[in-house]
Amino acid sequence: MKLEQLTFTRYIAALSVVFFHYGAQIFPANIPWLNPILAAGPIAVSYFYVLSGFIMAIAYYRPGNTAPFKGGRYWLARFARIYPIYVLALLLMIGAKINGAGSDALTVSLSLSMLQAWVPGYPLTLNAPGWSISVEMFFYLCFPLLMLVVKRHHLPWLTLGMAGLWLVTQILHTSLLNTAGYQAFSPLHDFIYYHPVMHLSTFLMGFVAGVWLRLGKFQYFAQAGVNAISLIAVLSVTLLLLAWRETFINTTGIAVDYTNGLIAPLFISLIVLLAINTSALRDWLSHQWLVLLGEASFSLYILQKPLHGIYESLVGRWLDTGSASYFYLFIILLTVAAIVSFQWIETPFRRFINAFGSSSDKSGESRHRKGRLT
Repeated sequence: MKLEQLTFTRYIAALSVVFFHYGAQIFPANIPWLNPILAAGPIAVSYFYVLSGFIMAIAYYRPGNTAPFKGGRYWLARFARIYPIYVLALLLMIGAKINGAGSDALTVSLSLSMLQAWVPGYPLTLNAPGWSISVEMFFYLCFPLLMLVVKRHHLPWLTLGMAGLWLVTQILHTSLLNTAGYQAFSPLHDFIYYHPVMHLSTFLMGFVAGVWLRLGKFQYFAQAGVNAISLIAVLSVTLLLLAWRETFINTTGIAVDYTNGLIAPLFISLIVLLAINTSALRDWLSHQWLVLLGEASFSLYILQKPLHGIYESLVGRWLDTGSASYFYLFIILLTVAAIVSFQWIETPFRRFINAFGSSSDKSGESRHRKGRLT
């Protein structure tokens, strides 16, 4: 099942993270009602998790396949997917900070092992966007167990469990966020915003929806008219919730945040509706250039901080660092660098590592056959 119409949405989400970090005060993100939408970076990470669970379910789940992880190729594929560029970004950051704070042995070790999100005080060290990859690795470890649960026909129970975990996560997150002892960037802050368990329900939501789609449970919405109306309605509600969050907080005095998947049900609704879309929108979103941007989004996301540091040191002396031209030139150069990274680093490394795994599997199978013959 090819879902290229979803790929470009990854670029939009990654771009939102870049706006959040570097362009929140740049037009049009400096317009008050647009800022929560265009600079919704932390919320976009939640979208990544939902989409990740959905795509992995589509890629690996087959009703008749009882051994989707035979030979260990799953682990190599996950490693090849993220680690080469992840390490490149770390090396760039370590090189920039080698004589400064933040490059001690523990910080480097946690980042290299992708464990920084588990330890309060360390999620944002070195390459700050890497905390989300630490969380994603936890999802990868959970994925075979989720597949085992589905294989044993426990999907309805897993769906209920996902819903319960999502509800508990939102109650816990909102309750702790509103406690008197809460402070930004405290251990409590790091737990509720970055700890992998606090994000698990978003990945589960995507995974469960992907399996249900594989089982053909969303056919009603595949009708062109129903799909278009539903897509517009869900997108409108999502944008309104993003724009009105601050108004809700100021009106009620209750702090709420969407970073742990509070609006994940809307995200998965958008993803499913786009996945089953049969209109011209699908063809437009599947254009090769838009797909390429989506495929390069991981490099754009993980390289944004080190490349911004290089950009600032080279271009900051010529342009006003607070100007729109400075920011949008960075967006263009970052996008070009991400495409180059995807085509010349990500893809070759992924092919090499996966080919190595394939040859190892074949070698093992050959030895196994010889052992049986003798």
